[in-house]
Amino acid sequence: MWLQFAHLQYYSEYNQKVLNIFQKGPLKRAFSFSNTGEKLHPPFQKYNMTNSEIQKVKQYYATALDLAINDIGVITEHIQKYGKLQTESGVLIGSKLANRKGDIVRNNYSIAAKLLVDKNAHLPRAPVDFEEREFYGQILYYFVHELNNELSMLAFVQWIRNPEKLSNNVLFFRYFGETSVVNVAAIDRCVGFLEIAVNKFIIIDRENRISFR
Repeated sequence: MWLQFAHLQYYSEYNQKVLNIFQKGPLKRAFSFSNTGEKLHPPFQKYNMTNSEIQKVKQYYATALDLAINDIGVITEHIQKYGKLQTESGVLIGSKLANRKGDIVRNNYSIAAKLLVDKNAHLPRAPVDFEEREFYGQILYYFVHELNNELSMLAFVQWIRNPEKLSNNVLFFRYFGETSVVNVAAIDRCVGFLEIAVNKFIIIDRENRISFR
């Protein structure tokens, strides 16, 4: 079972940029911005987001633009879903959309993402103090969205809940949690989730330091 994760590829850093210049090919081809190396690849499909998904996109913009969610206004529900992301280093990261057959051997949509988190978010009067933290989840699908004539490459991610460490420093978790939207630039690398018992998944990540006895 462990060998199924040997094909996973990794890259170590992401470069978060303001995506102002873009280029868009025909509908059935890859989508990319002219000033970044990331590309979105088929499978693709036109899609109308649900009200819940629209709200999550608004939450993303509110955080990214430092606005109140009520200031975002009406956003389009019409999007183009994509199944694969090609990183700047050329690595392809999939999604559940691209893995319709449920082939676990080809599951490369489990990821680690690096996001900025306000350490003082629980303190209403405290100043904002951001730090970078790592989160694990699964890519549901990628999509292109437009707001105020600006296009963004985004992804819907279902996050895991409360990862813990085993005695040998291997991370594990029991449940999947909420979904949210992230910029594809925050996706750092592929990882593997291996279910070793009922509701117990270990995280196979080459950047984890495992201790052996």
